[in-house]
Amino acid sequence: MDKPTKSFFKLSETIDCPVCKQSIILYDLPKSEYTVCTFCFSYLHIIAKGFSRLNKQLSKPEKTPLLKLGSTANIHNTDFKVIAYLEKREVGTIYHWREYILTSIDKGYITLSEFDGHWNLIGGKDFIADYQDPISYGTSLGYKDVEYALFNKYTPIVTAMLGEVDWDVVNEKVKAMEYIAPPYMVVAEETSNGKRIKDYYIAEYLEPAIIAETFSIDKKLIPERIGIGANQPSKHYDRWTSSLQITGIAIVLVLLIHLLLGIVKPEKELLNDDFLISHNNTQDVNEFKSFVTPAFTIDDESSNISFEIASAVDNNWLETTIVLVNESDNRTWEVSKSIEYYHGYEEGESWSEGSTKESILLSEIPKGKYHLNVYPSSGDIDRNNLYIKATSNVTMWRNTLITIFLLCIYPAVCWYMMRNFEKNRWNNSDYSPFVNEE
Repeated sequence: MDKPTKSFFKLSETIDCPVCKQSIILYDLPKSEYTVCTFCFSYLHIIAKGFSRLNKQLSKPEKTPLLKLGSTANIHNTDFKVIAYLEKREVGTIYHWREYILTSIDKGYITLSEFDGHWNLIGGKDFIADYQDPISYGTSLGYKDVEYALFNKYTPIVTAMLGEVDWDVVNEKVKAMEYIAPPYMVVAEETSNGKRIKDYYIAEYLEPAIIAETFSIDKKLIPERIGIGANQPSKHYDRWTSSLQITGIAIVLVLLIHLLLGIVKPEKELLNDDFLISHNNTQDVNEFKSFVTPAFTIDDESSNISFEIASAVDNNWLETTIVLVNESDNRTWEVSKSIEYYHGYEEGESWSEGSTKESILLSEIPKGKYHLNVYPSSGDIDRNNLYIKATSNVTMWRNTLITIFLLCIYPAVCWYMMRNFEKNRWNNSDYSPFVNEE
């Protein structure tokens, strides 16, 4: 919407109310057929220039119109004049709202509706330059390759009015359906005054600040928003989609870095052997003789080392302490790991637990020549082998996956907030897609 500009509408004229004899200002007399007296609120049918007759008596509007009748504004590069104010309610409910009818010189009517502080600009094919007839899919509509979901069905009635229009807005019988794809809405109206006619209108959600700016109204006078509007855009949705895109790019970069490190620092096998072990008869009943492995070299300035140990334990255990020794300065790193494997048959079913192999990881091991001091022990005194494999520069998928998980936290929070926003929106509808999740 653009700032108000000077309009070139015809000057207003007056007619006398046949009920209270007061003068009524008409802002669009050449097209006006129905008007309301601002003094006695009689709904009048204009039958000739300067003459009208009573159609029915209306109630006084409950609220003072926020947009002044006769005021002008430039909306989407077209000058419009406010010519009518309607108060409506939904039959059989307490829901009520307000509508302002605006007219232009060459693009017909548009409507500004306000419900609980939520504003919509509603226009038809005369106003929308690239208008296309929506396609019905039952509980949804297709408009310009976008699917609009059914949000509401209702029968509106006019309870009060000021201003003028060119059709019998008070007595017309309308059934309306609203389909949403925020920030837009398709309104389907079926009138049955003699014959059934269905018309479609496209609504766009407007922020209250836009209304204040366009009509030069103090923002403090704009009604506060209550709840979530039917087609109110979700900031959480925008955050979710943007965070999803950024996170996707970040995850790809993390994976590329992970693969690049694997190329720059490929895995290197340092040790791979099956060692004979024997029970130490002079020591503790479970203790085996220690041994020293052949030396190996780490060429990178800093590397991780993965140790894989294995032994064919059967309903028993084996534990080993491995001490990595730097042969130049005798610096050591010590780790311990146990292997346990048990199995059996109980109550007609076989069971097993544990494994015959385990792994251990050391990080940030500096460059140098090393060997291992190994101290095994086992509950099986006849155990005679211990397999050890040592590998440097092992691919650290765990760290990469943790990084990816942390990257996904923010979009997950945005998704939750977006979903919660949508659930609250659809609480106002009888056609909520979330109803089966309760």
